[in-house]
Amino acid sequence: MTKLSYRISYYVLYALFVVIVAVLAMFYFSGFGQTVSMNGETFVCPAYTDLLLGLVYGVLGLCVAVTLFAAVAQFGSALIANPVEAVKSLSGIILLVILLGITYSMSSDAGVLTGDGLYTDAFWLKISGMLLQSVYFLLGFTIFAIIAGSVKKMFS
Repeated sequence: MTKLSYRISYYVLYALFVVIVAVLAMFYFSGFGQTVSMNGETFVCPAYTDLLLGLVYGVLGLCVAVTLFAAVAQFGSALIANPVEAVKSLSGIILLVILLGITYSMSSDAGVLTGDGLYTDAFWLKISGMLLQSVYFLLGFTIFAIIAGSVKKMFS
């Protein structure tokens, strides 16, 4: 007899497959018909674009919520079983927050020239700079770890 949690997860998975396939079929096979006006220009979009975007945002939000809930639940159970190891497991999150803080302070809030003119929202300019610099640092660290691991394996 399979566990109830496995059966529920299978039913949820298949239900999500059905909904996703139905929305994608509606999006791809319904044709065009929705007009959108932006900056004085009119564009023709496929029908059910808003439904597809809503589905993507909904699934993304559901995934983030389930991931956060599972992480908190796992940390809570680890905290009860072995408090020292549970606190040590937070070191990765703490280092990530420190990295984001450092890259946020390093980011520029100087305006950027776009197709619509000068973009001067300092908060979003610093956030985008923070995210770009964090990705660059993490990518460089990953490449360094791969090379260092290969070299260490060669000599051991």
